[in-house]
Amino acid sequence: MHFGFMPAQAVPEWGAGGGEPLVAFGVSVLQGHGQSRSAAFAARVESELDRIFDSGHVWIVDVASEDRHLLELLTPRCALHICPLLPTAASLATLNRLSETAPAMKLDRTVFVLNQLDDRQKLSRHSHSFVRDLFGDQLLATIRRDEAVNEALARFELISKYAPTSAALQDLRLFADAVEERIGLTPATGEANIEVTGDA
Repeated sequence: MHFGFMPAQAVPEWGAGGGEPLVAFGVSVLQGHGQSRSAAFAARVESELDRIFDSGHVWIVDVASEDRHLLELLTPRCALHICPLLPTAASLATLNRLSETAPAMKLDRTVFVLNQLDDRQKLSRHSHSFVRDLFGDQLLATIRRDEAVNEALARFELISKYAPTSAALQDLRLFADAVEERIGLTPATGEANIEVTGDA
């Protein structure tokens, strides 16, 4: 996720006393690397989930691919687990490592997004067909490869500002709509208000 922050803008630690989040376009951004590795964190999630993750907000937790412990801790308590994939052999080879108990297509609340699809490349096209056939409606979205994304990152700008006609931006908007629909997110009265049905 990219919000156009400059490198010098340090993201405050979640849970640190007095730490105010960085805010961009109504999104509060905190980093929880330290908290998630705290010995007390797992116990807090077990007993104080509603206090840790206020149900009045939508929380997006970016879990590193190697952090299986945190993934297993949060997945049963999340509304949706989104797994990004690339149309490469290396990325697809990781599918059998998502869970030790069930195949990827049987994982509860897990959906996939295929990023950086390039229809000019044979492997990319075949990877898309493979993932689409394998996961069906678990493949929530496909994002086309677009150099404008890298250019926006290099300029520390949002893609919507730098390249409003970007093909990737159109795909990202469809992806956001699909996520909202899947978790039952519906607009409430007032521009910034939302309601989430189902689990927090």
